[in-house]
Amino acid sequence: MDSNQQYDAFRVAFASSDGYVVDTHFGRATSFYIYQYFEGEYVFVEERNVTPVCLGGSHSTEKMKENVALFSDCQYIVALRIGMGAMAIIQDKGITPMALPGDITDAMEKLRQYNEIQNLFA
Repeated sequence: MDSNQQYDAFRVAFASSDGYVVDTHFGRATSFYIYQYFEGEYVFVEERNVTPVCLGGSHSTEKMKENVALFSDCQYIVALRIGMGAMAIIQDKGITPMALPGDITDAMEKLRQYNEIQNLFA
């Protein structure tokens, strides 16, 4: 595998209520659907369940860090919305947070394009 090909594979954790649509705020999510992009294909890997960290406007930073650690194998976390505190924790773990509401298939294509552009500068 040449050095450029290693960047063609990535994993994404989608905050979703049904596995088809990004429709959940990061801190309120109970399920994340993990997809992998590799060799031009998007493949569903698994569903991961978490305990929501947003409790009526406040959140537990420690619990948020624990939840983010569950996605250490992912390069992206995608949700309907992601608050600034969660974004900072996600980025500190080397994961890129994104708010991309809508169809997971559409979001994967946007991430593929984004990943391709980022790799031009790597």
